Amino acid sequence: MDFSGDVKPAIHRPSVAAARGGGNGGAIPLLRGWQAFRRSGAPARLLCFEGGAWADVAGEVVGLLRRAFMEGKAVCEAACGGRVFLFDFMRMVRIDEATAEEAALGWIDDRGACFFPAPEGGRKRKRERDEAGSEVKGEDRRRRQPAAEEDGDEASSGVEERSGESRPEADEPDRKKARGTLWGKAVRLDEADKFYKVVEKLFVSRMAPVAAARGVAITAVHKVAQGPRARAFHLQGQLLAAARGVGDGSNAKFAWYGAPAADVAAAVEHGFGRTNGQFLGGRAHGDGVHLSPPQYPHASAMLTKPDENGEAHIVLCRVLMGRPEAVPASSPQFHPSSDEYDSAVDNLENPRWYVVWSTDMNTRILPEYVVSFRWPNLPQMEGSSGLGSKLKKPSPAATRDMFPMLLTEIQRFVPSPKLQTLQRTYNCFKRGQMKKDQFIRFLRSHIGDNVLTTVAKKLRGY
Repeated sequence: MDFSGDVKPAIHRPSVAAARGGGNGGAIPLLRGWQAFRRSGAPARLLCFEGGAWADVAGEVVGLLRRAFMEGKAVCEAACGGRVFLFDFMRMVRIDEATAEEAALGWIDDRGACFFPAPEGGRKRKRERDEAGSEVKGEDRRRRQPAAEEDGDEASSGVEERSGESRPEADEPDRKKARGTLWGKAVRLDEADKFYKVVEKLFVSRMAPVAAARGVAITAVHKVAQGPRARAFHLQGQLLAAARGVGDGSNAKFAWYGAPAADVAAAVEHGFGRTNGQFLGGRAHGDGVHLSPPQYPHASAMLTKPDENGEAHIVLCRVLMGRPEAVPASSPQFHPSSDEYDSAVDNLENPRWYVVWSTDMNTRILPEYVVSFRWPNLPQMEGSSGLGSKLKKPSPAATRDMFPMLLTEIQRFVPSPKLQTLQRTYNCFKRGQMKKDQFIRFLRSHIGDNVLTTVAKKLRGY
């Protein structure tokens, strides 16, 4: 197991279900497809997912499809390889007219921008009949109820079997039970486990040279259970590699993620709910998820906060960086500056921080191991030191710092031209050239109350 920094993603299949807009939330993938259709330039390459990999659409049909796309046709009928297909650009799917079999469809336009269906795992399939849909729903209900209980028991037994620990003492069961709940189905590794030793060595050896890290001791290492998120991650790796086209275009790395225990638990069990840039204060390189390279665990460790047991938690993740751009500290940026970039770093030559934007944080970051540790007199970065202090009335500057999270969510609902106008206006607001009430009025008129209400409801859950 090599934690030198670079990793190579495996191959998994994409799902065309999201592209079709079926099932719950089907309008969202369709909306994304429509936005991509509007935003894209002329397709330079068209690709379909077949045989476990993305393959170029070749031959005269490419010219036909390109002309149809530029004429604004959302669906085009074309013959390819002796078969007739419907190419649906809005839903990003190719449909065989004879068998109704579907394959995911993507393209790279003449500016190098990539447009692919959302990765959610799955398989190629025919259109489902109503009775088949009912059967799937019934299976989902069974999986959510009794199967969930069985999985929980299985995970618990796995922890006991692999940890090699005796039964907890009478005064400790609540604490150990709470930790098991905190990390969901993550399995606690025994200290003799080879992966425990590798992760321990990576963490401790890199913390040892840091003077302030004296006395740091690992209390547990948990292996995170993988599932659909891993399939989405590996598909993203394929898409980035296909888009960048040189070597390992996905630019996969290992990195450390640090945050308060509640944020770490949410990221491990359900996915990232927010970025951790706020805990860096003025040292944040944009509003994104900040992760430190394997050789700098102390940087992410300082973003943690000990829980009620005096333990802090850091996560070793795999990260897809694609093509990063340098973003300075204190930047309000919350998305790539152009289609040429996928992520950000503080320094291109010797990065101390990898930054993944919120739109990609749940498909390009894959948690692997949770390291629990004790650090006497744990120092904290600017912005995180006051997490446990009493709440004070926010200053005007602090109020302005709350907007990056709002804008991060808004960008999911608006097209690229509006985002650029929004970014310029927000920069004026940050520089003090616009009052808060003026900026809010701009948001309402430019974005709309419906979007703002949807985003506000989501943020209240934080």
